Amino acid sequence: MQFIDFTKEHFTKDDATENYSLKISKDEVGYGDIEVLEKQDYDTYTKAEYEISDDINEITITMKNPGDIRVSF
Repeated sequence: MQFIDFTKEHFTKDDATENYSLKISKDEVGYGDIEVLEKQDYDTYTKAEYEISDDINEITITMKNPGDIRVSF
């Protein structure tokens, strides 16, 4: 399984919903299932609370509070 790490600075805030989102091209993560883990400390990750919107060319990860995450695919 491969992964890409993102920091909370990669997220964009939606002022209307107060949520944060991150768009990732499917060229980067492929077309299979993904899992989002949130970094807890130096090298510990736990399952994050998130929603995924799946589009033809990209996925959007939405979170209430942005954090440093790892997207596994």
